[in-house]
Amino acid sequence: MQCPGQDNRYWSGEEVFEMNCPHCGTILEFFKDDSQRTCKECGHKVLNPKIDFGCASYCPYAEQCLGSLPPELAAKQGNLFRDKLTVAVRKQLLGQEDEYQLRTLAADFAETLCRAEKGNTAAVVGASLLKDLPGARDILAGLKGGDTLTGQISELMKLNPETPNTADALSHQLLHDACLLAATSTGHPIAKGQECQSESGQKEMKKLLK
Repeated sequence: MQCPGQDNRYWSGEEVFEMNCPHCGTILEFFKDDSQRTCKECGHKVLNPKIDFGCASYCPYAEQCLGSLPPELAAKQGNLFRDKLTVAVRKQLLGQEDEYQLRTLAADFAETLCRAEKGNTAAVVGASLLKDLPGARDILAGLKGGDTLTGQISELMKLNPETPNTADALSHQLLHDACLLAATSTGHPIAKGQECQSESGQKEMKKLLK
């Protein structure tokens, strides 16, 4: 028996769609059941932003269905959330390639720092993509990343200034450092006179300045 959601006999025209690669902008074609595509232009593996495995919590065929997925997607959907967020940010920054690249670079640094410091990767990466971006609140609300995650990202970006910011100190440090490292690596003037706050951030900065 095949899951009707994955059987193309039940698909409509909306089950095949196109999106831009979040790294280089090349158009990628996805089928509904594609878990990921590799961009032929830049080689980046892009996760399907529309795929939804919520049915796995109750479907008796979940193990067979999920067995073909990449391990990182079967274990968690953090990368999927980042891809969705990256696509939304790119749409918001059409024609502003330098700003878009700065944010994606900050997100890459955020992942590196969070791995080293055992930080809250999803929240820090999300905040590094959205920090000070007009419309960030609407983008975050539309992605449905879960109340806990969206709340953590909002607090890191101080989207609700009327309420106390309870985000942990480490997340604030890693967000600061990720943005600073991205600015330094691109020669952005905002980086002048600033220093990294975390140990891993300081190590990454030394590598950049060599």
